[in-house]
Amino acid sequence: MKLLQNWYLAQTKSNILIYDERQNAILQQLDVFIANFSNRGVFCRLWSRPSTLGIYLYGNVGCGKSMVLNELFRQIPEQQKVRLHFHQFMSDIHQELATLKDSEAPLNIIAKKLRQKYRIIFLDEMHVSDIATAMILKNLLLGLFKYEVYLVTSSNFAPEQLYPDGLMRERFIGAIDLLQQKLKIMKLDSVKDYRLEHNTDNMLFIINNDKSHDKLSYLFNQFAAGNQIMNNNTIIIQGRPIDYIKKSSGIIWFKFDIICGENRSHLDYLELSNKFNYIIVEDIKPIELKDIARRLTWLVDILYDNRKKIILSASCDIEKIYLDNEFALEFRRTVSRLIEMQTLEYLTSQSLESIAL
Repeated sequence: MKLLQNWYLAQTKSNILIYDERQNAILQQLDVFIANFSNRGVFCRLWSRPSTLGIYLYGNVGCGKSMVLNELFRQIPEQQKVRLHFHQFMSDIHQELATLKDSEAPLNIIAKKLRQKYRIIFLDEMHVSDIATAMILKNLLLGLFKYEVYLVTSSNFAPEQLYPDGLMRERFIGAIDLLQQKLKIMKLDSVKDYRLEHNTDNMLFIINNDKSHDKLSYLFNQFAAGNQIMNNNTIIIQGRPIDYIKKSSGIIWFKFDIICGENRSHLDYLELSNKFNYIIVEDIKPIELKDIARRLTWLVDILYDNRKKIILSASCDIEKIYLDNEFALEFRRTVSRLIEMQTLEYLTSQSLESIAL
């Protein structure tokens, strides 16, 4: 069975993708995974439990992890499957926990419910940065693996690099151990960032000058497409007001210091992504604080995975938005994604988010 290899060679032969020996090697291993997953029938499961329950694929920014994950999702012959961004998945888990706060072993209940719906779950961009997720991940994984839910996930970090300086990290080590024990750890070590291969005119990224506000107004009006416009008001997101400059059907415009400078979470950005196709962020200045850089990263990650569009104005180039060393490695992904989000390929693409067959 060479489902992924045959697809990849056809894509590279047609010059849709650039051939990369390391990507091809990963796809060969994933074809083996597909075969083993598909051939594991009911009779076999009666006599033994699988020692490996999925894949943990990690590698550098832009090396092709999401592409590999998406195609594996398409090709694997299984109806009970779902693909989600890790942030979205954990948001759903936290919301479900809130409804089970009086139950005993709620994470086990959630895992059992997930097994009733899915045999395999695909999670893109596993990255743990908040203590709420860090504290529950071990027990969530225990439940999923207990019910033999397969997990395929991608990350920029090896398992042992997750939540590196987090509060009470010692309580997170058990989650790392489970990932290493139950998933096949695979590194895609291509050093090229393929997102930077695309050409872009940067039509939606504007360097601040005396006409930048007018350019944003022009773009807003184009995408508002004659729908009613509301000016200088607030929108309620996650039960809290957020000031906006303009809002219309499918598009909203914020000042950067409002949408990323205030104490927002990835849940705010998930809700905004569900409500709007275009988000304008005006007046980005070089970021000095890690927390603000992290919020921009959350916003970009969520919009990117849902294939929503972001329009930006900034006082500097994308590559110079954040230069501090403390969060620099993680922010490289944000820079790479912001560059890709300007390309025609991205602007005309469709989301794979929450595909469930």
